[in-house]
Amino acid sequence: MPFQDLNNKVLLPNLCASCGACELACPADIIKMDELYPKFLEKADTVCGTCTDCLNVCPGLDTGVPESEQELFGRQRKVEERWLGIHSSVHAGYSTDIDIFNRSASGGSVTTLLGAAIKCMNLDYVIVAGRDPERPWRAASMVCSDTAEVVKAAQSTYQLFPHLSILKDLFRKNPSLRVGLVGIACHIQALRKLQRMDSFWGKVAREQILFAIEIACSSSTLPEGTETVITDLMKMPLENVEDVRYREGEYPGEFVVRSKNGEKKSISLWEAVRHFKNYKTHRCLSCGDWMSGLADISVCDGDPNIFKASQEEGSQYGKYGTILIRTQTGEKVLNWAKEEGKLKTWTSTLEGANLGLDRKRNRRAHYESIEAQISSSPIPGYQELIEIIPDEQLILGKNT
Repeated sequence: MPFQDLNNKVLLPNLCASCGACELACPADIIKMDELYPKFLEKADTVCGTCTDCLNVCPGLDTGVPESEQELFGRQRKVEERWLGIHSSVHAGYSTDIDIFNRSASGGSVTTLLGAAIKCMNLDYVIVAGRDPERPWRAASMVCSDTAEVVKAAQSTYQLFPHLSILKDLFRKNPSLRVGLVGIACHIQALRKLQRMDSFWGKVAREQILFAIEIACSSSTLPEGTETVITDLMKMPLENVEDVRYREGEYPGEFVVRSKNGEKKSISLWEAVRHFKNYKTHRCLSCGDWMSGLADISVCDGDPNIFKASQEEGSQYGKYGTILIRTQTGEKVLNWAKEEGKLKTWTSTLEGANLGLDRKRNRRAHYESIEAQISSSPIPGYQELIEIIPDEQLILGKNT
């Protein structure tokens, strides 16, 4: 049974990325995400067949990067492109809209580019990371039709959730929708695997999901990480929570919670990040992708060490994002945003130290060195040969 293969190869070894792609791809509708993990639904009139779509789309063990790169770029990445992937240009940028800029975590470049994609690509919706209306401390996908709605979900979300599951119901209600998506590496890897599949949902993904942008990810966090920040560090019962923001206020932002009675509590970003370290999955910690390299555009903070900026209450780098353009679609969206005056940009690079990338490289090198069961490398057979620095030592600044 294919779901049993998914269970044996991905779920039992703790390699599930909690992306929701298996639920989306299942043609029989017998896989449902149970919070973070897929569950097989026993139905009297349906049995699990032999399609293997759930395992084929899953990025937990096989990320499918080489095959997806061949499809997107006509080649696979070189060794020197190991961590940044294939890209045509690098820019720095921030939104010229003061409201977007102020609400954003790092200048509003992602929000602006999503709004630009809606306009210049005639998209009906973009799918972003929002909050569960019933449990606002939990992340959930949010369907946005314009920039104003995207702004409501601005800022980073450091939490695992099944982001791709929402697409199934969305396309069933209207199969002709034109959609864009923002996600992290595992979400984009699953999307590209799906688009290469000869199936009904593969066809939908190829023809209707027209734009993808990703945010660099050092590692994501279990929902319990957010919940215990609120209950243990901020002493607020979850049932009182009205809203959660991970990076609100002056750059690089604070972890902020608002209660239903109007109370506001906050802690510094670095305190939240340190707390989140205790709530990681094996798949996230051993992940080999800061960026998938498969989105049309990839974005990371311009500041190479937001953790240190949080401790020192400021940054010499300012508030902006670093933008990697990978495809002609990405270039089209960026150019539209620039020409319309929505985005201020300048040529940049990603050379030198970056804490998020350094943490990712060192953790991956550790897991490769102990021959653990981990997700595939973007370069088949490649092993990260560096002097491994423990994660705690990489997080610089006071209180380390």
